[in-house]
Amino acid sequence: MNKRTASNAIVKAAKIAFQQNGYHKTTVEDIFQRANLSIEEFDDAIGSKEKCCLKVLKAYTADMKKKLAEYEENMNSRQRLSLYLDDFFDNADDIAENGSAMFNLYCALRNMDTDLSDAAEGLLNLQKNWIDEQFVNMLKTQSAVDQGDRLMAALHGLFFLACLKNDAAMFKSQIIQLKSWIRSM
Repeated sequence: MNKRTASNAIVKAAKIAFQQNGYHKTTVEDIFQRANLSIEEFDDAIGSKEKCCLKVLKAYTADMKKKLAEYEENMNSRQRLSLYLDDFFDNADDIAENGSAMFNLYCALRNMDTDLSDAAEGLLNLQKNWIDEQFVNMLKTQSAVDQGDRLMAALHGLFFLACLKNDAAMFKSQIIQLKSWIRSM
């Protein structure tokens, strides 16, 4: 297997391992076995758990930028936020079982003083800044940070609660309420 193919397989496997086990409990062995690779192939393609996680965060960031760009095709900020929430609604079963992959990784890495914590914070800030921008456009105001903070707090609280209760139906119901709140503005 060439280095690029191995790297892609490792990132895919690491996303699942970090989601299910958390960053700290995931071992290099968990990752390379899930990717059906040897330790030598892992070392050749990536080299360490930290570098692997950095690649995972970069993949999440690229995916998020792509999704946000797709939402931007819609001229209506309310609709953009609704589409953003729809993605969570569509993944409610996975979120109820495992939590939010990106948020879980952020929580695991946020207190580390490394490039990993910086990359995780950058991913969270990418979403937060985009959400704030939507509220600024929608409410035609200079600052809508409070509204963006409320949406982010509600979402992250829901990730935690849905996973704690393993209740996708409750999560979906609350996402619908968030969409209703946005429509009411």
